[in-house]
Amino acid sequence: MTEVQAHYGNETEKEMTYEEKVQKLDEILTRLDNSETPIDKLSEDVKLGAKLIKELSKKLKQVEMEVRDAFKELEDESEKEI
Repeated sequence: MTEVQAHYGNETEKEMTYEEKVQKLDEILTRLDNSETPIDKLSEDVKLGAKLIKELSKKLKQVEMEVRDAFKELEDESEKEI
């Protein structure tokens, strides 16, 4: 089991939905607010949080491009009909 899989629990990185990753990130942020979090766990949480942020950002950019492409196709179709 990889370090990332251990942090994600039973879910592998590819199986988690966007919403599940957001929830996991929220859990990490809550733990980071807890001043009693052991330093080793703090380090792991920060690394995982950074990884989740990168994955979430990448997904948002991908969806943004897909939405733009869909609207572009609609626009192109509208222009053909005129």
